[in-house]
Amino acid sequence: MTTSGKINSKKVKKAFFIVCMLAIPVINLIVFWFYVNIDSILLAFQSNQPGVGTVWGFENFRRFFEEFSLPDSEIPIALRNTIIFFFSNLCITLPLSVALCYFLYKRICGYKAFRFIFYLPSIISASVYVVLFKYIIGMDGPVGLFCKAIGIEPVSFLNESRYALGTILFYTIFTGLGGNIVMLSGAMSHIDESIVEAAKIDGATLRCEFFRIVLPLVWPTLSTMIILSFVGIFASSGPILLFTEGANGTNTISYWLYAQVQRWQVYNYPSAVGLFFTCIGAPIALFMRWVMSKVPSYED
Repeated sequence: MTTSGKINSKKVKKAFFIVCMLAIPVINLIVFWFYVNIDSILLAFQSNQPGVGTVWGFENFRRFFEEFSLPDSEIPIALRNTIIFFFSNLCITLPLSVALCYFLYKRICGYKAFRFIFYLPSIISASVYVVLFKYIIGMDGPVGLFCKAIGIEPVSFLNESRYALGTILFYTIFTGLGGNIVMLSGAMSHIDESIVEAAKIDGATLRCEFFRIVLPLVWPTLSTMIILSFVGIFASSGPILLFTEGANGTNTISYWLYAQVQRWQVYNYPSAVGLFFTCIGAPIALFMRWVMSKVPSYED
């Protein structure tokens, strides 16, 4: 084989390899994005009428808005809980993650033990962690035994409406810290120590160091986390499936959609509800992305 023939053969093999590598994401895009999403959009405008069959229109959307006036509807409760989960992540989990990560960054006494505790939820499987958590707060677990020891009647936290949502919120906040701290720790580890040392020489306090040096330097990572929170604003949910399956006032929009499709085999109405919240959530996420881009970074 001539030299030019070998070169052409290598080019063909290289082109074939590139085509094969590109085929995987293209097929994934066509099958799992275009087909699934277009099919869901079409289902949202279809309703099954007895004696008539499939009817095209806005019946599913009309039914959705009527849900808010029904006393026993799950939609208002699910929407309320979803918003609670979203704001708990935005207003509690994220700020707490930043504060704890700064604590670990400063290597204050005992930081290694705390790092292990907060990294643990990111290492252990979610299902295992849920089982462990349910045992700890159970009536026969450490919390229940402690209540009995001090003369207090043990509470079944997940089976009572007064405590179920708060219990899952606590679990979600604690387990959410691990992933956030991993991301923020990576950002803080790249902070130039000379900047911090120069600030100390100039008399900067810990408060000044945090707000004027550390926070601006990790802002690109933190702003991305905030944007991602808004992207999944209506998907915000604790592990409802593993805890209560939506019972005791803990339903969320994402679990409600899951239950409608998987448990009741209903597709048209959930598709309409999902499309509605997508149309509301997408502009909010884009707006927040624009807002975050206007916040000056350290480099600016």
